[in-house]
Amino acid sequence: MVYAIVFVVLCGLTFLTGVPLNGYVLFVAGCRVERTVSAVWFWNRALADFIFIIFLPIRFIFISIPNFVLVKRMISTVTSLHMFSSAFLLTAFSVDRCILVARPEWAWNCHMLPLAFRVVIGLWALSLGFSLRYGDVSDYLLSPPSISTYSNLDEGRVKATIAMQFLVGFLVPFTLILIPTFYIVLADKLRRNRPIQSTKPLKILLGLIPTFFLCWLLYHVFSLLPISNMDPLSHLHLGRAFACVLTYFSSCLNPIFYLTMDKEFLKYQQHARNPQTTDNLGPELDE
Repeated sequence: MVYAIVFVVLCGLTFLTGVPLNGYVLFVAGCRVERTVSAVWFWNRALADFIFIIFLPIRFIFISIPNFVLVKRMISTVTSLHMFSSAFLLTAFSVDRCILVARPEWAWNCHMLPLAFRVVIGLWALSLGFSLRYGDVSDYLLSPPSISTYSNLDEGRVKATIAMQFLVGFLVPFTLILIPTFYIVLADKLRRNRPIQSTKPLKILLGLIPTFFLCWLLYHVFSLLPISNMDPLSHLHLGRAFACVLTYFSSCLNPIFYLTMDKEFLKYQQHARNPQTTDNLGPELDE
């Protein structure tokens, strides 16, 4: 069908664009990941996007051989891992920025960089745990409507899993992201803590949040719609395919925000090109 061809073309373009972009972000942020907390968030978000998009060609195998159980399971797990890790890491990033605005002295004295590494390890472990626990039904949304992909699964478990993913992988993190971001915006307008560089990534937050919301909202909407009936409705398949493309598209938008909107990241690029560049990235470097 036409929509299948469009789906393959869009995913192919996303793969060719997203892999080099996220690879470059990994390299640039990796040059500073041992010095700044922001680089820790940038590097791990780019890693989550890179892992997600590098498995995109395997989805084409699933399209060609939809009954290939191993491929289906792998796609499901990777999709779920990216969903949870992206939500958790963006939440941690926004909370970190909020702490730097609200309690800059505390952040300075508590050595935020080692704490950030511990938080990241915990978030990856949590994301992996959710992915392995619920990965067998996380890709229900993307199954072709002609295939009874989850006929061997309990209907109640499928519904509970999709609802859990919506709450834990989207709604709750999105709420937790908005609260500190509103505080940062308010503090920025009131010009509080002006000598502190804690509001520098405000623009990138305001870019990442709508991307996360719009690209994952449709994914969850089209996964929630058919759970009242275990046989997916054929007229929803086009919407499900579009939601799939959006999730991959977000992996291309994120590095573009890093590379164009964040002044701190632009300094990372300068340092990556010239390692002899004098460090001048503000108080985070001394953590």
